[in-house]
Amino acid sequence: MSFSEKYGRWGVVLGASEGLGEAYAHGLAARGLDVVVAARRVEPLRAVADDIAAQHGVQTRAVALDLAAPDFLGMLRATTDDLDVGLVVYNGAAGHVGPFLDADDEAMAAIVAVNCTGPLVVCQHYGARLLERGRGGIVIMGSAAGLAGSAYNGAYAASKAFDLVLGESLWAEWGDKGVDVLSVIGPAIDTPTYRRTLSSESRANLPAPMDPAVVVEQVLEALGGDPSFVPGEIGPLLAALGALPRRQQVEAMSASQVELAKGRAT
Repeated sequence: MSFSEKYGRWGVVLGASEGLGEAYAHGLAARGLDVVVAARRVEPLRAVADDIAAQHGVQTRAVALDLAAPDFLGMLRATTDDLDVGLVVYNGAAGHVGPFLDADDEAMAAIVAVNCTGPLVVCQHYGARLLERGRGGIVIMGSAAGLAGSAYNGAYAASKAFDLVLGESLWAEWGDKGVDVLSVIGPAIDTPTYRRTLSSESRANLPAPMDPAVVVEQVLEALGGDPSFVPGEIGPLLAALGALPRRQQVEAMSASQVELAKGRAT
């Protein structure tokens, strides 16, 4: 069965106005899927939808929504309930880097809403449709930050651990029913957010981030295989981290986060 036969006719990409989400939308369209793109910013989102349609000759729909809003699923359903959705990519993320107590209530609530509640309700809704359909897939975009606790990144790291375990659990529960679920342990990726977050001087001192299109290519190739996947070449490094005693894992992640925090763009 080809990619489009299993995961078509429509793909849905959440967090698609730029960067990795935009690359996912192009990757699905290049494989013959019509694409729904969703994000907060209306104009960039419409530009992405128009570009995908022009480049790949597929149908597109754009829906402006905020993944932190309690009613976002209703807005998404209004755009997708009449479509044969076969693949969903959850690429939304919210975070706070810095002392834990410096984050206000709104920032913490957004992390839980976007990184935890959002994937839950999306998997519940579309998972039910895919199971009834008997085929399809869900990609949950996580982070290497979720592999161990870290000073100055605690809420985000915890939320990404949630995403990792959620995706792996649904892989085990739904795989024999025709629905592929993949948790992606994301490395550093060359997105506008990455470039806005770190100063150019700091980026020059760090390993080169991955091209979003390469990440997408590798993730879509991995879908239907293992429950989780690490794009790029950091897999052995993360395996070595996982072999350490838990205390040393946390110390190593914290040390790397402190270095990153020093280089954040101001």
